[in-house]
Parts: sequence; structure tokens; C-alpha cells
Amino acid sequence: MKVLASVHDKTDLTAFLKGISNFVTDIYASGGTYRHITDEGIKATNISSLTGFEDLLGGRVKTLHPAIFSGILSQRDEMAKKQLSDRNFPEFDMVIVNLYPFEEAALTGDLTKMIENIDIGGISLLRAAAKNFENVIILSNPDQYEMVEKEFLQNSTISMETRRRLALRAFALAADYDIAIYRSLAEKLIGTLPSRFYLKGKNGRELRYGENPDQKGFVYSDGTGKGIANAQPIQGKELSYNNLQDADGAFETILDFEEPTAVVMKHSTPCGVATADTISEALERAIAADPESAYGSIMSFNRTFDKDCFEHIRKMLVEVIIAPDYTEEALELLKKKKNLRVLKVPLEPDENYRVKSISNGFIVQNRLRTDFDNLILKTGTPSDEQQIRDLKFAWKVVGHCKSNAVVLVKDGATVGIGAGQTSRIEALRGAVSRAGEKSRGAVLASDAFFPFYDNVELAASSGVSAIIQPGGSIRDDEVIEKAQELGIPMYFTGKRVFLH
Repeated sequence: MKVLASVHDKTDLTAFLKGISNFVTDIYASGGTYRHITDEGIKATNISSLTGFEDLLGGRVKTLHPAIFSGILSQRDEMAKKQLSDRNFPEFDMVIVNLYPFEEAALTGDLTKMIENIDIGGISLLRAAAKNFENVIILSNPDQYEMVEKEFLQNSTISMETRRRLALRAFALAADYDIAIYRSLAEKLIGTLPSRFYLKGKNGRELRYGENPDQKGFVYSDGTGKGIANAQPIQGKELSYNNLQDADGAFETILDFEEPTAVVMKHSTPCGVATADTISEALERAIAADPESAYGSIMSFNRTFDKDCFEHIRKMLVEVIIAPDYTEEALELLKKKKNLRVLKVPLEPDENYRVKSISNGFIVQNRLRTDFDNLILKTGTPSDEQQIRDLKFAWKVVGHCKSNAVVLVKDGATVGIGAGQTSRIEALRGAVSRAGEKSRGAVLASDAFFPFYDNVELAASSGVSAIIQPGGSIRDDEVIEKAQELGIPMYFTGKRVFLH
């Protein structure tokens, strides 16, 4: 077996070549790979003996030569064998190649580094070997070495099924690589999304079903180790399609808060959010905001989940818990709830574009952010420090509720949430109904402007003490005038936070 090796990542390469040495007759290697393996005592031939040059253009050209590619692409028929024999070109049976680390270079933002880390020869070797998988074994990642070595030692050959899997892995790597280059250079060179947009997902797996049992569902990761798609499962049943959607909403909500905060999520909308001095107290208050809806909910935390937190859910049905960490004591207690899914997720926002499917296509946008430039008082006496804190808290929560949404908050905890309504007054009625007497003295956040002043009248009659909203309605003057008449401080953020 003749082997061609040209790798950037040299991890475990020499050990692998030594492990399959009984099956190898010749090894050819390019520049740095040749020096690496021969320094480790492996006999090899520099590909310069085939191409007639060490490298060209400072290393930009090393393997791009008919002597290399004809030996990879040969279909092993009589014509191919004669043509290669006439030119004294070898036929390669295995190609080991991995690529320059373009994505690492892209993280630096240095255009020169990005350009120089666009692999040309490596990607060509990869595609050629994968194309001819029936005759050539293509290894594109060091994590494949152990499996291939074991199969050689057991069977003295590599099965066609394994060759096909290795080829598909190589083509996937090539696709990922090209997408990374295209997207990174588009942002660098033109500063925006171009006319073509490509998605890539890794480690895909089929779920039991989608939103409903008759729908198929799948989940893919971006491979970063961050966010819900990459969450570390500690215990519990497999996550469903709906669990993943709700968990992502709970995770996105908790990211907006710095003080100890707990989020209780149901059907992709918060039903209780609270802050406190401890995470346990925050959870207690978040559950109390809407105990009925908390049944069968998903909960997220921005502090370590501890024993005291468990005590609040001991007798509750909870579907999923999300936290950056867990105490050992809490983990032992959580084992009592065998079906409860427990996820460990680092609290890092994903600033990549958000993508949603529509019929025959998809739509793309930046991540929703609830931060705003200025809080502008439009009516009444300025709020005190506590009320301002509650207004900002309510604003963060309403940005994660399905539109139309209205949120009532008192003392750092939600007391009423109306979300997913077709009119804003209905959203407000829902929030007030849920809050009951707790609405008196609470502040109100609306995710978009009030189209009519009836919202202000209902808020006032329910005892709301202050309002935060984007502003921007053609009837803003009427709404402001009504708030002034009723003595309610009203603040504008100048920013809408719709969530559909």
C-alpha cells in the first residue's frame, strides 16, 4: 500500500503510520510532514522527487502536480496503469490530509492571515481522494486513525463501507471549509451578508419526533461547545424538539441578567422571572410569579444550581433545568428526578445570525438585543431608583416574550405576563388578570408602542405605577397626554423588541 501524507495537524500521525507499517510499502510526504515523520524514524520519500521541486511561491504550491493527482485519481484500469507506468508515477492507496486552520485565522480578524490560511493543495487532495474512494482510503482527521488501524489489524484491509464513510467525512470537511471561507471573507471584504447564505451543522442526530409525533425532527450543532445545541447533558430523558426550543428561549432570557436571576419558561415565553440576593430566593420568587404555569416548565439560572434551589422544585414537575454549574450536593438530589433533563451550559451569548425556515427558503437576522441607548422620560415625575430598576428589568423580560407582549414587574420579579396576543390591549388584559392585586404599584413594559391610549387607561385603573415602551406611534402625543393626565411616569426606549 502506497501512502501520501500532507497534513497541517500532525497529531498522532507517526504513531498511526507505525501501527499500520506491516501494510505499507511506500510513504510519500510533503515538506513539513516529511520532516516530521522522518525525524521520528519513519522511512519516507519527499514528494519533491515526484514533482521536481521542493515548493513554489513560499509554500503556496507543493502538491499541485500531475505526478500527485494522477496517482490519486487513477481508476486502476489498464489504460491508467500504463499511463502512470510510462511516467513512473505511483498509484496511491491512502491519502492522509488535513487543512490549514482557516477558522482560527478568521478569529484574529487579520485579512492577511485569513488569506494565507486558505488551503489550496490540501483541499484538492481531499476532494480527489474522496472522489476515488473505491480505490483510495482518505483520512481527513486524526480522530480517524485509531479506527482505521484497528480495522487493518483485524481484517488486513479497509471495507467499502468504511471507505464510503471516510469519503463522506472528507466531503463534509471540504464543504464546511468553503462555507467558513465564504462567510468570513464576505463579512471582512463587504461588511454584510452577500446574496448567498450557507448553513452548516455538525453532530446531527434525529430526535424522537418534531413538534408533533407525525413530524420528523433533527438537531445540529455548530461545534463551538456553546449554547443549547452544545449543552452538556448531565441526566434525564432525551431532549425533544419542543424541549430544545423552550430551553433555548430560557437560555436567551437568562443571558440578559447580571444579578442572580431565575427564569421559568413555558411554550417559548417566560411565565416567571425574578432576581434576588441568592439564586435560590430568585427561583422561589420566579415560581411564585405564576405557580400554575410553572408546572411542566423549563428553568434557567445564571448562577450555580445548589441544594436550596432543589428544595423549591422537589415536589414540582419540571422538564429541563439549565445552569452554568451545579453543586455536587444538588446533583445527588437531582438524581431523584430521573426523567428531569439537567443541562450544563456556559453563559455566553451566540452572536451569529439567527435563521428561521419559511416555505422554500429561510430568513436571517441578527440576535435580538434588549439594550437601548437612552431612557427618555415623557410624562410625570422621574421615577426613583427602585422603580427605574424594575422598569429596566421588565424591559429585558418583555423582549423575550412572544409578541404582542406586556410584562408587569414589582420589586425585581414579574407579577403578570401577557404574551402572544393579536392586540396589545389583550396582552395587557392578560397580564393584569394574571397579576390580580399584585398589579398595584407594579411597573409595565410593552415590547412595542401603544397604538391607543386605552392601554394607559387600563394600566392606570389596575394600579400600574410607571410604563416603559418603545414609542413611535402616530398617536404618541395622545398616549403621552393620557399618561400625564393620569399621573403615570412614561419612559420611551426608542427601540422595539418584537419576538415572533
